[in-house]
Amino acid sequence: MSAMELLIVAAMIFVVGGFAFFRLVHSSGSEARTGVSNELVTYLERAKRDSIRRNAKDFNQMAQVRIFNRRFYSIAIDDDGDGNLDIPLVKNLPEQAGVEINGPFPKTYVFNWQGQTVDAQANPVVPSPLTIGDSSGASAIKFSDDGKIVVLPAVKLAASR
Repeated sequence: MSAMELLIVAAMIFVVGGFAFFRLVHSSGSEARTGVSNELVTYLERAKRDSIRRNAKDFNQMAQVRIFNRRFYSIAIDDDGDGNLDIPLVKNLPEQAGVEINGPFPKTYVFNWQGQTVDAQANPVVPSPLTIGDSSGASAIKFSDDGKIVVLPAVKLAASR
């Protein structure tokens, strides 16, 4: 093999390796975003089930998830089973993942005894989708009219110019 052939083979390996590395980094980013989205949906579902289980009709006893900013949120449910909401559990998103919740903030999702999301006057509302994003795209958590909470597939974010 000549030096030129070796150089061409090395360049091809470098290019293919670069593409593989990019795909690996990109997929781990979307996995982190999917994990954060699924965890948040799990907490929203737990809050919903808790209000249904306790037949929560008083607004102050309705389970809720409150999003403070891009990185922190809390969950207020009756985890110990005494019939009253516990001190809210505060969660933060993993910093190394680069995943953030999109604003505006604060956002509060309160669930009544029927599992519906309600406003501050306890009137049923369907909240707008909640968006979770990172450098590779965004996922949305959607609240449907029939009470389901689902993660919508990731979308690519347009590059800003």
